[in-house]
Amino acid sequence: MHKVYSKEGLYLEEQADGTVRIGLSSYGSDAVGEVSYFAFFNDRELVAGEPFFSVEGSKAVTDMLAPISADIVSKNESLTDQPELLNEDDESLKWLVVTKSNHAIKWSEFLSEDQPIEN
Repeated sequence: MHKVYSKEGLYLEEQADGTVRIGLSSYGSDAVGEVSYFAFFNDRELVAGEPFFSVEGSKAVTDMLAPISADIVSKNESLTDQPELLNEDDESLKWLVVTKSNHAIKWSEFLSEDQPIEN
């Protein structure tokens, strides 16, 4: 199974059932700062390169772009009422959505390690 990172501060983690969990990486959290607001833009699908959520932190207000095109299977509903969950150190607690794609994901197009976000 794969776990890769986007240059925008997200992680993508392949699950045993073939779905992909997408979350905020440690460097993504660092770039945003202490999170105080979170909102999803779409309930059903992600379109690569299009905004899929908004996050407001002490360092930035950002609309994050979807790293892949896929259907949303589930989303972390807790984040709407408790955006501070994205401040946790454990990446596994900072998941946003679980997705299912009809297309093969090109894992090699992503980073193998979490890296600081370049502006």
